[in-house]
Amino acid sequence: MTLKLNLESQGFELTPAIREHVKRQLAFNLANFESHTMSIDVFLRDINGPKGGADKKALIHVRLEMRQGIKVESTRSDLYAAITLAARQAKRAVRRALSKQRRMEKLALRLMRQYPQS
Repeated sequence: MTLKLNLESQGFELTPAIREHVKRQLAFNLANFESHTMSIDVFLRDINGPKGGADKKALIHVRLEMRQGIKVESTRSDLYAAITLAARQAKRAVRRALSKQRRMEKLALRLMRQYPQS
């Protein structure tokens, strides 16, 4: 992906393997929407620290060219699973937002044709 990616973590150190997994998941899930995307912020957090449990959170914030921001979040016991799930959710949310935008543009064009300005 050639877009702006900001990756931050809290509660643990970002390893090259985690960075690569995030980039791979985002590229796989959001590559079709790259022309509509301005930037992606990924925040990874270990909520409970070393206690264990479903405490690895991945939050993805996608900024679209239409100034709309989409946030999705996933919490799992495995950080890689949380990243994968959040990337899939981001894909669905971006697809819905772009589809809605296209519908609104078509409606606006239809109304302009129906009521032409003189």
